[in-house]
Amino acid sequence: MSSAIGVVELRSISKGYETADHMLKTSPVNIHHLKPICPGKFLIIMSGDTADVQEAMDTAKVAAGEFRITDFVLHGVHPDIIEGLKRRYSSQSVDTIGIVETSTVSSGIYALNEALKQCDIRVKKMNLGMAIGGKFLAVFTGSVSDVEQGMKVFVSSIDQKRIIHNTVLRSPSEEIKQHF
Repeated sequence: MSSAIGVVELRSISKGYETADHMLKTSPVNIHHLKPICPGKFLIIMSGDTADVQEAMDTAKVAAGEFRITDFVLHGVHPDIIEGLKRRYSSQSVDTIGIVETSTVSSGIYALNEALKQCDIRVKKMNLGMAIGGKFLAVFTGSVSDVEQGMKVFVSSIDQKRIIHNTVLRSPSEEIKQHF
C-alpha cells in the first residue's frame, strides 16, 4: 500500500530522465508518471512507503540541481490520488462538478489531496500537464455543498498565484455530465 507520493518537476527533459534513473537506483518506489510535459518540462511522480519516497526525493534534489522547478512529498495520500495517477476514476454519478486549473502539477496535486481528505468528493479526472502547457487540471464531483466546500479547501490550500481558474458547475448539462 502506498502511503506517500513524491512529485518532481524539472525544466529539462534529459535531466529528468537522468534524475529518475538516480532515484530508481536508490529507492524501491513505484513510478506513475515519468515523461515530458508541456512546455519542455519533465514530470516524475512516484509512490511507495514514506521512507522510500523520502529517500528518492532526497536523491532527486541533488541529482536535479538547478533544473528542479518544484518538488514535494505528500504523506498519507488520499487513495483517489493514487487511482487518478493510474487513470482510474470514480464511477460515482455526476451531481455537481468542481473544475480547477493550476499553473503547476505539484501545487494542484497537493491542494486536491487536501480537498479529498476534508470533503466528501470524488475525482473524475486529473490532467498532469500534458498538452495543457504544463498545468494541472482536476475535475471532482459530489453534492453541491460538498463540491463547494471542496473548492474552498482546494483554493485555500494553494498559493493564489498558482490558481489559473476554478469553477463549480451546479446542475451541469447532460452533455457535460456524460463527458465525465
